[in-house]
Amino acid sequence: MLEGGQGFAASTGVNLVISCETADGRQTFGTASDSEPFRTPDGRVVRGRVRSNMTADQYHAEILQYLITSRASDVRSGRHGDEAGDLIMKMIGPNALNEDETRNVLSIIRAAFERPEPIPQTARDPSRTLLLLRNLADSADRESVKQQIVETVAYVLAR
Repeated sequence: MLEGGQGFAASTGVNLVISCETADGRQTFGTASDSEPFRTPDGRVVRGRVRSNMTADQYHAEILQYLITSRASDVRSGRHGDEAGDLIMKMIGPNALNEDETRNVLSIIRAAFERPEPIPQTARDPSRTLLLLRNLADSADRESVKQQIVETVAYVLAR
Protein backbone atom coordinates (compact mmCIF):
# COMPACT_ATOMS: atom_id res chain seq x y z
CA MET A 1 0.00 0.00 0.00
CA LEU A 2 1.26 3.44 -0.82
CA GLU A 3 1.99 5.74 2.07
CA GLY A 4 -1.10 7.88 2.57
CA GLY A 5 -3.11 5.65 0.23
CA GLN A 6 -6.46 4.20 1.08
CA GLY A 7 -7.10 0.55 1.79
CA PHE A 8 -10.00 -1.72 2.53
CA ALA A 9 -10.02 -5.16 4.16
CA ALA A 10 -12.85 -7.65 4.60
CA SER A 11 -12.72 -10.99 6.31
CA THR A 12 -15.15 -13.91 6.54
CA GLY A 13 -13.81 -16.87 8.47
CA VAL A 14 -10.40 -17.80 7.07
CA ASN A 15 -10.91 -15.77 3.90
CA LEU A 16 -9.46 -12.27 3.61
CA VAL A 17 -9.75 -9.68 0.83
CA ILE A 18 -7.63 -6.53 0.81
CA SER A 19 -8.00 -3.72 -1.67
CA CYS A 20 -5.44 -0.92 -1.63
CA GLU A 21 -3.57 1.66 -3.67
CA THR A 22 -0.18 0.46 -4.92
CA ALA A 23 2.48 1.92 -7.20
CA ASP A 24 0.69 0.10 -10.06
CA GLY A 25 -2.73 1.53 -9.12
CA ARG A 26 -5.58 0.11 -7.06
CA GLN A 27 -5.26 -3.67 -6.59
CA THR A 28 -7.20 -6.34 -4.77
CA PHE A 29 -5.60 -9.30 -3.05
CA GLY A 30 -7.47 -12.24 -1.59
CA THR A 31 -6.80 -15.55 0.04
CA ALA A 32 -7.29 -18.60 -2.13
CA SER A 33 -10.32 -20.74 -1.48
CA ASP A 34 -9.83 -23.69 0.84
CA SER A 35 -10.16 -26.07 -2.12
CA GLU A 36 -7.03 -24.66 -3.83
CA PRO A 37 -3.55 -25.98 -2.99
CA PHE A 38 -1.07 -23.60 -1.38
CA ARG A 39 2.68 -23.44 -0.76
CA THR A 40 3.99 -23.12 2.79
CA PRO A 41 6.92 -20.78 3.60
CA ASP A 42 9.25 -23.79 3.72
CA GLY A 43 8.24 -24.79 0.17
CA ARG A 44 5.85 -27.70 0.83
CA VAL A 45 2.65 -27.85 -1.22
CA VAL A 46 -0.49 -28.53 0.81
CA ARG A 47 -3.45 -29.95 -1.08
CA GLY A 48 -6.71 -28.05 -0.79
CA ARG A 49 -9.81 -29.49 0.78
CA VAL A 50 -11.96 -31.65 -1.43
CA ARG A 51 -15.40 -30.18 -1.96
CA SER A 52 -18.11 -32.44 -0.66
CA ASN A 53 -21.30 -33.51 -2.38
CA MET A 54 -22.92 -34.56 0.90
CA THR A 55 -26.60 -34.19 1.45
CA ALA A 56 -27.75 -32.11 4.41
CA ASP A 57 -28.49 -35.31 6.37
CA GLN A 58 -25.02 -36.71 5.62
CA TYR A 59 -23.41 -33.44 6.68
CA HIS A 60 -25.41 -33.31 9.93
CA ALA A 61 -24.55 -36.97 10.60
CA GLU A 62 -20.85 -36.17 10.14
CA ILE A 63 -21.11 -33.31 12.62
CA LEU A 64 -23.00 -35.48 15.10
CA GLN A 65 -20.42 -38.26 14.73
CA TYR A 66 -17.69 -35.77 15.60
CA LEU A 67 -19.66 -34.43 18.56
CA ILE A 68 -20.42 -37.91 19.90
CA THR A 69 -16.86 -39.17 19.66
CA SER A 70 -15.12 -35.94 20.71
CA ARG A 71 -14.49 -35.04 24.31
CA ALA A 72 -15.55 -31.43 23.86
CA SER A 73 -16.80 -29.86 27.06
CA ASP A 74 -19.51 -27.79 25.37
CA VAL A 75 -21.33 -29.84 22.76
CA ARG A 76 -23.85 -27.98 20.61
CA SER A 77 -25.60 -29.40 17.57
CA GLY A 78 -28.14 -26.69 16.97
CA ARG A 79 -31.87 -26.63 17.52
CA HIS A 80 -33.05 -29.67 15.61
CA GLY A 81 -35.43 -31.34 18.04
CA ASP A 82 -36.28 -34.92 17.17
CA GLU A 83 -34.20 -34.77 13.96
CA ALA A 84 -31.04 -34.93 16.11
CA GLY A 85 -32.22 -38.11 17.83
CA ASP A 86 -33.15 -39.67 14.50
CA LEU A 87 -29.76 -38.84 12.93
CA ILE A 88 -27.92 -40.24 15.95
CA MET A 89 -29.92 -43.48 15.80
CA LYS A 90 -29.15 -43.85 12.08
CA MET A 91 -25.48 -43.17 12.69
CA ILE A 92 -24.85 -45.52 15.61
CA GLY A 93 -27.23 -48.26 14.44
CA PRO A 94 -26.85 -51.34 16.64
CA ASN A 95 -23.46 -50.23 17.99
CA ALA A 96 -23.09 -49.65 21.71
CA LEU A 97 -21.62 -46.39 22.92
CA ASN A 98 -19.14 -46.04 25.75
CA GLU A 99 -19.95 -43.82 28.76
CA ASP A 100 -18.29 -40.70 27.37
CA GLU A 101 -20.03 -41.08 24.01
CA THR A 102 -23.36 -41.63 25.76
CA ARG A 103 -22.86 -38.46 27.81
CA ASN A 104 -21.99 -36.56 24.63
CA VAL A 105 -25.19 -37.84 23.00
CA LEU A 106 -27.18 -36.67 26.03
CA SER A 107 -25.60 -33.20 25.66
CA ILE A 108 -26.49 -33.13 21.98
CA ILE A 109 -30.10 -34.14 22.74
CA ARG A 110 -30.42 -31.45 25.41
CA ALA A 111 -29.01 -28.85 23.00
CA ALA A 112 -31.35 -30.03 20.23
CA PHE A 113 -34.40 -29.43 22.44
CA GLU A 114 -33.04 -26.43 24.37
CA ARG A 115 -35.06 -23.77 22.58
CA PRO A 116 -38.31 -25.17 21.21
CA GLU A 117 -39.31 -22.01 19.29
CA PRO A 118 -37.05 -22.56 16.22
CA ILE A 119 -37.62 -26.33 16.06
CA PRO A 120 -39.62 -27.26 12.94
CA GLN A 121 -43.10 -28.57 13.74
CA THR A 122 -42.20 -31.97 12.25
CA ALA A 123 -39.30 -32.29 14.71
CA ARG A 124 -41.20 -31.34 17.87
CA ASP A 125 -42.61 -34.83 18.52
CA PRO A 126 -39.74 -36.49 20.45
CA SER A 127 -40.73 -40.10 19.66
CA ARG A 128 -37.50 -41.01 17.83
CA THR A 129 -35.37 -39.31 20.47
CA LEU A 130 -37.22 -41.15 23.24
CA LEU A 131 -36.58 -44.44 21.43
CA LEU A 132 -32.88 -43.55 21.22
CA LEU A 133 -32.80 -42.70 24.93
CA ARG A 134 -34.55 -45.99 25.79
CA ASN A 135 -31.93 -47.90 23.76
CA LEU A 136 -29.13 -46.02 25.51
CA ALA A 137 -30.66 -46.81 28.92
CA ASP A 138 -30.91 -50.51 28.01
CA SER A 139 -27.23 -50.65 27.07
CA ALA A 140 -25.89 -48.48 29.92
CA ASP A 141 -24.03 -50.29 32.72
CA ARG A 142 -23.51 -47.59 35.33
CA GLU A 143 -26.35 -46.23 37.43
CA SER A 144 -25.01 -42.68 37.09
CA VAL A 145 -25.34 -42.86 33.30
CA LYS A 146 -28.82 -44.39 33.57
CA GLN A 147 -29.81 -41.53 35.88
CA GLN A 148 -28.54 -38.96 33.38
CA ILE A 149 -30.60 -40.67 30.67
CA VAL A 150 -33.72 -40.52 32.89
CA GLU A 151 -33.07 -36.80 33.48
CA THR A 152 -32.65 -36.22 29.75
CA VAL A 153 -35.96 -38.03 29.04
CA ALA A 154 -37.68 -35.72 31.54
CA TYR A 155 -35.99 -32.68 29.94
CA VAL A 156 -37.13 -33.67 26.43
CA LEU A 157 -40.70 -34.36 27.57
CA ALA A 158 -40.86 -30.98 29.33
CA ARG A 159 -40.10 -29.15 26.08
